Amino acid sequence: MKLFKILFVALFFCASVSAQRTVSGTVTDENNSPIPGVSILEKGTTNGIETDFDGKYSLTVADNATLIFRYLGYKTVERKITIQNTVDVKLEQDNTQLDEIVVIGYGSIKRDKVTSSIATVKGEEFVKQIASNPAEALQGRAAGVQVLSGGGNPGASPQILIRGITTAQGSAPLIVLDGVMLPNGTSLNFLNPADIESFQILKDASAGAIYGSRASNGVVIVTTKRGKEGKMNINVDFSTGIQRLERIEVADASEYAAFMQLRRENSGLPADPRFDLATNGNTTNTDWWDETIENYAPLTNANINVMGGSEKFKYAGSISLFDQNSNYTKGWYKKITGRFNMDIKISDKINLKTDLSPRIERFENTPGLLFNTLRIDPLTEVYIPQNQRVGRNIFSIYTHGGNNVPNPVAVAARQFNETEFFGFFSNTQLDYKFLPNFTFRSQLGLNISNDRTDSFAPQFFINGNQQREINSVFRRSRENLDYVFNNTITYENTFVEKHYVNILGGVTYDAQNFNYLQATREGVPDNENPNLRYLDGAEGDITSAAGNEAQDNIFSLLFRTVYSYDNKYIFKGSVRADESSRFAEGRRSGVFSGVSFAWDIDSEDFFESELINNLRFKISAAEVGNQNISRNGQFFGVGTTDFVFGGQRVVGNFLSIFGNPDLRWETVRDENIGIEMAMFNNKLNFSFELYRKTSEDLLFNVEVPSFTGIPGRVAQNVGSFESRGFDAQVGYNNNWGDFTLGLNLTISSNESIAADLAPGNERIIAQNRPEFGGGIKITELGQPVGLFYGYKTLGIFQNQTDINSHSTANGTIIQPNAQPGDLIFQDLNGDGTIGFEDQQAIGNPYADFFGGLTIDMSYKKFDLSMQWYGTYGNEVYNFQNIFLYSGGQDVNVAAGAINQVWSPSNPGARFPRPAVVDQNFNYLRSSDIFIEDGSYLRLRNIQLGYNLDIKGFNKFRVFVSGQNLLTFTNYTGFDPEVAAGGGVIDGFGVDFARNPVARTFLLGLNLQL
Repeated sequence: MKLFKILFVALFFCASVSAQRTVSGTVTDENNSPIPGVSILEKGTTNGIETDFDGKYSLTVADNATLIFRYLGYKTVERKITIQNTVDVKLEQDNTQLDEIVVIGYGSIKRDKVTSSIATVKGEEFVKQIASNPAEALQGRAAGVQVLSGGGNPGASPQILIRGITTAQGSAPLIVLDGVMLPNGTSLNFLNPADIESFQILKDASAGAIYGSRASNGVVIVTTKRGKEGKMNINVDFSTGIQRLERIEVADASEYAAFMQLRRENSGLPADPRFDLATNGNTTNTDWWDETIENYAPLTNANINVMGGSEKFKYAGSISLFDQNSNYTKGWYKKITGRFNMDIKISDKINLKTDLSPRIERFENTPGLLFNTLRIDPLTEVYIPQNQRVGRNIFSIYTHGGNNVPNPVAVAARQFNETEFFGFFSNTQLDYKFLPNFTFRSQLGLNISNDRTDSFAPQFFINGNQQREINSVFRRSRENLDYVFNNTITYENTFVEKHYVNILGGVTYDAQNFNYLQATREGVPDNENPNLRYLDGAEGDITSAAGNEAQDNIFSLLFRTVYSYDNKYIFKGSVRADESSRFAEGRRSGVFSGVSFAWDIDSEDFFESELINNLRFKISAAEVGNQNISRNGQFFGVGTTDFVFGGQRVVGNFLSIFGNPDLRWETVRDENIGIEMAMFNNKLNFSFELYRKTSEDLLFNVEVPSFTGIPGRVAQNVGSFESRGFDAQVGYNNNWGDFTLGLNLTISSNESIAADLAPGNERIIAQNRPEFGGGIKITELGQPVGLFYGYKTLGIFQNQTDINSHSTANGTIIQPNAQPGDLIFQDLNGDGTIGFEDQQAIGNPYADFFGGLTIDMSYKKFDLSMQWYGTYGNEVYNFQNIFLYSGGQDVNVAAGAINQVWSPSNPGARFPRPAVVDQNFNYLRSSDIFIEDGSYLRLRNIQLGYNLDIKGFNKFRVFVSGQNLLTFTNYTGFDPEVAAGGGVIDGFGVDFARNPVARTFLLGLNLQL
């Protein structure tokens, strides 16, 4: 019996061996060009492989197996294996499959059922650009979407602006990650670009209405990669390189001294011996750029991804590292992210998905030293002499700038500020098909984050004006727990082959919990020992302490229906009812709805064209809400203050916040009309859309008259903004043998108007600058929001005759204190003097047009991609020109400035004469001489790759890459892509000498095992 079993097993083994065969072949496209990376799977198993760079494969399979050939953009092919050992396959392009499934709120539909304005950016676009934030790769790839630079600091977060500005309470869109809404203002820094499958950008309100009160600024839906059937694939991406900060030239010692003497000469003052270098013996010529800034800083990005699975169990996991240093001695950003997910088919009716995504971020704040590096005079040494350092600590050995500008090297040495961040995101989704065509989905998303910031302010002494007598240590700890619980039921069916219906209803609950605790304590016993820089290590008083907690809740009911008749006429309607804790009881509810319609003209019997493959018209109208007010907006608050009375410290209380329990939802109404067209066998695609968005019951923090005794500003529902414009996108994809070409061009235009403002607040002045005696930004009734504000100039006085001629009708000289070389200011109100009433809008930071061009090419084993982005018609407030061409308070000036300012021998100069005593306020008034054309065209990214044939690797690609290599602009500042400091309305377009973006050079590898 035992012998029989052995023989049976042996025979079975032999039969098993004989029942297998090795099948090989080549996969090509319609032009007989090989296709690398085609997925080949033995049906019903996890046995699979991918074609190599020549489109070849070899796979051992069972007799009578069926092979499945899959590749993005091509129709899937199944081949039954009988007696042949060679199976060559030709794949046909399936252009509709490229965008076949579109993720929308709480579900997905086929592209041919989309009636709203939705832009799609595929994940492969994000990995071509190495950045801490994947939003940077969105720039120019989606029409109507602007990515406003966060500056050049490591880990800087850009701002995303979708179709202009309709609110005064922040313009950041809602971020939805795999169906889970994230808190307002969430930065995309936490995402690993290699994990992204696609971005779906819901641009119009009909697309975003299903998100109700969270969708007024648009919605960005992020879908991450998941496991696929087949054998395990391991992908490794690595790149490393350097960032170069282009040198900004300022005057050296001799030019600086000459400019300072010129200022004194223009003011009728005697020469200053400090600047007479020929006789005072000062040979110092400090190059503060070299002392403060490193021209090169390292950057490293690494990612490993594993995925695979079977029909019933799929998995994917990734770990990434990003490490970026600043171009200063201080400042860096590091993050480690992980993403692990599983798709489990429990039965034919039940599917379970789980995601786990931990992340760790650490960064040291990059000092904002550029402003002082440019202004400090070159006649100052970095350090005091050695013989003067006796009795001083290491933070007190630096010199005091001769013009009172803080020594930037000393400031960097005294900066100790680090933040550690831990985040954990989980998403669990259960789909239960409880009846034919009915699916119940329950989803729980958790987003946990904790961050801690530690800083130390050392004791130091430079001089009487720059010192800190007692050191101090600070710590802040914040915790956030956010969770979203979605429950929906979807019914999807097609009746009589022509009537398609998709109906969704659901209940959602969104809760955001926040708390923080912070304290400052003085008197760390050792000023230089980092091990004592803790609250417990200090021995002095706790000078400040604060802590609080809060919770926001939104409970929602939602409904959506999509109906299509004969794939020609598609209707969509949605409604969402929200109830938010941000508002007082009785005013918490808001209902938001939208409708849209699309007509596939090419499906009509009367439409016959061999040229046009697709022609669609669409129109929509909808409304969404905004609740982005302070949590305290509805409440009255009591604050504390202290003062000295009778020699004693007295703590008092006062009304610090005047609440408004009558606040209600801000509503944005949107109309959109557009057309889409595909031609030449879908190789050329075109879309064009017109839109208008109008906000009502705008949530504004309004100043009230001082006689009321009400402190600060009070939140009110007043005013209206209107945003209008167009989006256009053109794409072309084709191949000629071994050469493929893909082009994508986007062009957009937007204007955001203050259609209505609060009574008594028809002019809102922002960006208050004490040196100007007022603000430099204005939002005015009927005008674009956030214009530049100041005085209009009419040229430069060349002589006294010009000064006398600038007068009123009765002969009153308007600028009697002016001298030749001074600016001519416009007397706007005609009262014969130049005063605050003569200020007006002097420039517009928003572009007439903006857009991008993406180019992807490949030839055999080479590939090249480029991403261009540009703006046209926008202006920039070049704030640093205030000091770079005036030398005010003896600060340094731009290289060559002495040839750019007015003098009798240089009457055509752009800038007025510099002077110590500036009675005409040439450089102390906000005026249009600081406004410049900010139009630019920039090569944001270029990457050249080559695929190598190396045994053991399915893919071995090397590449070189450059970012921000070329910029074409007339702007004379450091970077026309001005960082959006503060709010978009008040901060956009003002160049405050923030750290510009650097040129980046990278070398990398893409491997697949």
